[in-house]
Amino acid sequence: MSRRAIAVYAFFIVLFGVLCYFANRFDYFPGDVSISSRLQGIDFAGLKPIMQFAPYAVGLAVLVSLRLWLPSRRWEVIFIAPAASAAGIASWLLKELVGRPRPDAELVQLLAGTHGLSFPSGHVACATVIGGFLFYLVPKLVKTPSARWLLRALLVVIILAIGASRIYLGAHWASDVAGGLALGGLLLYPAIVLYNKYAAKRGTRNAGAA
Repeated sequence: MSRRAIAVYAFFIVLFGVLCYFANRFDYFPGDVSISSRLQGIDFAGLKPIMQFAPYAVGLAVLVSLRLWLPSRRWEVIFIAPAASAAGIASWLLKELVGRPRPDAELVQLLAGTHGLSFPSGHVACATVIGGFLFYLVPKLVKTPSARWLLRALLVVIILAIGASRIYLGAHWASDVAGGLALGGLLLYPAIVLYNKYAAKRGTRNAGAA
């Protein structure tokens, strides 16, 4: 990474640290209750099952990616699992450090069984890493421009839907979701940097073998 990239990355780490600090100080931020109330106030009979399914969309995306890439793109897939695992571990550690409780039943409806702590959202962090990495890879793997656009749009929708589902179900506040997005982004960037370095070495090695 260039010095400028490192400086920008460090700046966002500091911003995320500030967000974690305030999440530790306050059980929810201004606007969190209002956002939850608005989402839970949507009057649509089939919305709850959709929101309950949304977190599993990431797993489905991974299975689809494995089906598309294996065995011809196997080396690219290996970057997804470690990055997603890092997001899961990091979100768990931060939850323990921040110690923010889950949304209270007196403030929002709890539509799904939840336990543990709230900040940041692990579902959203993992979704951001997996979906973001696939988003980055789409132009490298898909030749048709319209298909690229469609797949990238779908990945963005999946990530946003997972975040919205965690709020709708009463599992997280909007600020928890924002924390998950930020954490996922901070982990996604080095994963892409490592991928590009490995891809460059692999290309050089293949060119030499030819």
